[in-house]
Amino acid sequence: MDKTMDRTMVLNLSEALNRVDGDQDLFLTLARMFLEESPKEALAARAALERQDGAGLAAAAHKLKGSVLELCAPRLFESAKRLEELGRQGTFAEASSVCSDVETHLAEVHAALRELITGEFPS
Repeated sequence: MDKTMDRTMVLNLSEALNRVDGDQDLFLTLARMFLEESPKEALAARAALERQDGAGLAAAAHKLKGSVLELCAPRLFESAKRLEELGRQGTFAEASSVCSDVETHLAEVHAALRELITGEFPS
């Protein structure tokens, strides 16, 4: 698969830059904060799921969903949104596989962000 195409599935960079008025430095600052904070939310979601704590799961997924919104990562956003809904409903059986999806998409977003931080923005 074309690497650029794959990255847009993970991160919509042009949309993310639009949200920060084209300010690449601001975007990179947000990206670094996300890299630092998002693993904590993913761990909190997994821990809540293991405790069968629907409210905790919904809260962790909601926080992750909010932080990913600025970065325009559609797959991660959708899976975090679904995880939040399942937490609210207390549907833990399905939430387990969705939590795994969140973790997979989070790893993809982290890889894409690290590539942008260490490399250059595509022109």
